[in-house]
Amino acid sequence: MNPDELHNLLAKKLAQLIDEGKVDEDDACRRLQKNIPELSDGFASILYKSFGKRTRSMLRERRREQNNFERQHYLLWKEGLDRLETYLVVAYELGENFNGYYRSEAAKRQDYLFDALTRLQARSVHVGSEVLCLLRSGFADGAHARWRTAHELAVVATFLVQHGEDVAKRYLKHEAVESYKAMLQYQEYTEALSLKKVPQEDEQHIKKSRDILIDTYGKSFGTQYGWAADALKKERPNFFDIEKATGMDHIRPYYKMASHNVHANPKGIQFRLGLAKGEKLLLAGPSNLGLADPAQNIAVSILKTTTPLLGLVDNIDSIVMEKLMARYVDEIIESFVETQQQMDEYDESLQSAQNEYD
Repeated sequence: MNPDELHNLLAKKLAQLIDEGKVDEDDACRRLQKNIPELSDGFASILYKSFGKRTRSMLRERRREQNNFERQHYLLWKEGLDRLETYLVVAYELGENFNGYYRSEAAKRQDYLFDALTRLQARSVHVGSEVLCLLRSGFADGAHARWRTAHELAVVATFLVQHGEDVAKRYLKHEAVESYKAMLQYQEYTEALSLKKVPQEDEQHIKKSRDILIDTYGKSFGTQYGWAADALKKERPNFFDIEKATGMDHIRPYYKMASHNVHANPKGIQFRLGLAKGEKLLLAGPSNLGLADPAQNIAVSILKTTTPLLGLVDNIDSIVMEKLMARYVDEIIESFVETQQQMDEYDESLQSAQNEYD
C-alpha cells in the first residue's frame, strides 16, 4: 500500500460527508482529531489481520526470491566462497586439536597466555563463520562490519604474544572491570526497563572483585583498555594505541571503512560495498557485489589470530600449519579479487553502453 493511502481514504470520506451536509466541517475536524488514536488502532488491527492471512504466501514468495538469488550468487563467487569455507574448517579443527591436546597441561601451570590465545582464536573462527554466512547471502556490508571484530581479536592476540604472560593475565582479569561497569549501567536503567536490580550483596561482590584488581595493578587498570596500560606506559590507552604497538595500524583504513557499517554516521548510509560505483540505489537487500574486501580481510585476521597460538609450541607441526593457512589466504584473496574485477569490468561495460544509448 502507498504511504498515504489510509490518509487519502479518510480525507475522501470526510469530504463526501461534508458535501452531503451530514457533518459540519469544523465540527468534523475537531471530532476527527479527537478520535485519531482510536481510528489508528482500528486501522492497525485491520491491517494486522490482513497481513496475518497473507503471511504464508508472502514469506513463501520472499524465501523463493532469496533462494533463487543465493543460487545465482553462489555460482558467481563459488571458487572464493568454497576456499573460504575450507579455510574456516581448517582453522576450526586446528584450534580444536591444539586446545584439546595442550589444555590440561596449560591449566596445571596456570598458563594465562595459552588460555587467552585459544579463546581469541576460537572467537575469531566463530566470527569468520558469521562473515561467510553473510557473504553467501549477498550482504557484503554486514560481512565487513562483522570482520571489524576479527581485526580487533587479531590485534589483541598479537599484542599479548609481544608482551607475555603478565599482560595476558591482566587481559583475562580485566573482565571484572567490565562486569562492574556493565552492572552499574544495568542498575541505572532497571526502573526504565522494568527489571529487578542486582541484589546489594552481589553488587558489593562485583565491586570488591574490581577494587582488588585496581589495588593490585593501579588506577589505570579501571579504564576501558586498562589491561594494556602498564605495557604501553599510558594511563588511558585506547584500541588505536594497541593496534599501533602491534604494527597493524596500516589496516586502519579498512577498519574505519568497516566502522561506517557499524555506526549511524552519514558515510554509512551513503557508501555501500554492495553497490556499483556511482549507483544511487537505496540498498535494503542482498547484492552480488562487494565481497572481495570482507572476504580477504577475514581470512587475514583469522591467520593473524591463529599464528600467535601456533607460536606457543616450537615444533615442525606449527610451522607447517601456519604455512598451510597462509597458502589458503593467498588463494582466497586471489579468487575473490579476480571475481570482483570481472564484475567491475562487466558493470563498466554496461555503464558505457548505457551512456552511448543515452
